[in-house]
Amino acid sequence: MAHPNPKVIQAKRQMAHQVRRRPVKPASSGLASLLPNTSDPGIYGAGARFVARLKPGPGRRRGLLVVLAVLVAAGALAAGLPGRWNDPTSAGASPDLAANVAPVDPTASSTPSSAMTSPDPTPSASATATATASATPAMGPTINPTPAPPTKLVVPIYTFVALGDSLTSGYGDPGPAWPVRLDAEDANLRLVHNSGVVGDRTADMWYRINKDVFAYNPNVLFILGGTNDLGRGYGESATISNLKAIILAARARSIRIFMMTIPPDSYPSMASKIDSLNAAIIHLANIYRIVVIDIHATLSTSSGVFVPAYTVDGLHFSAAGAQVVANTIYARIHRLGY
Repeated sequence: MAHPNPKVIQAKRQMAHQVRRRPVKPASSGLASLLPNTSDPGIYGAGARFVARLKPGPGRRRGLLVVLAVLVAAGALAAGLPGRWNDPTSAGASPDLAANVAPVDPTASSTPSSAMTSPDPTPSASATATATASATPAMGPTINPTPAPPTKLVVPIYTFVALGDSLTSGYGDPGPAWPVRLDAEDANLRLVHNSGVVGDRTADMWYRINKDVFAYNPNVLFILGGTNDLGRGYGESATISNLKAIILAARARSIRIFMMTIPPDSYPSMASKIDSLNAAIIHLANIYRIVVIDIHATLSTSSGVFVPAYTVDGLHFSAAGAQVVANTIYARIHRLGY
């Protein structure tokens, strides 16, 4: 008997024992058969097809794996960073709670932690005394604090000189002259010199202005002149020229000037001359923007002569007349701050 060829025998064995490979069905294949299939009709098939669309394909799976790997790497990197990233106590801290924490007063004295966590609810003796004192009404009369004294307003005082003739010096007046009365009536004015000289003309007043006015360095100058110029026949233009020189000299020294009209006379024949000179005085004052105090209007009647009660001799002031002059000046300049 011939020996068989081993290769032939091996080939036959391979052909006789060929294994058919089949996929292994999982245990859940039976359960999966119960679920809706995409090929099912009706609502079950529609639901299965919708779920199938949600399943990620091979490309989506790779994308999800890349994103997951990036997140894991970022978390590992953040865990190794210094500061708050690596601070386990700050990980769960709430920004709202941190914002509501009361600030610490650096001037307050520090309190031991044992005192803050002490289980003893009994208040201290000092706290009890404070609470008792605040709860118990005070005995005895209530003492009100002494009110502060009222603030006194500082009133400026202006010194003044009165330049004139006998109407200013007080000739024939049984009482004080009008400058003295004005000083007593006006708290803002203080008389430093009465420069009225009996018989003076405006030219005489101009000649002695340095000695009788500027030597006293006044803040204010009252000028009452011209009556003797008219009485001695001097022209109106000469009187105005002298008054102008006095004004310019006083202005050069920053002295505030108040001009006064001359008073009336008891003779009606002098009324027109006095009115004319007073009009020229007012015009001169307007040129230099000087306040004019019209005493003539308060001392004269409707016919332009002296009110009898205001004169002692038809020319000079009586005590009542001097007071009227002081009142008229005060009423005119007080509203200006003097």
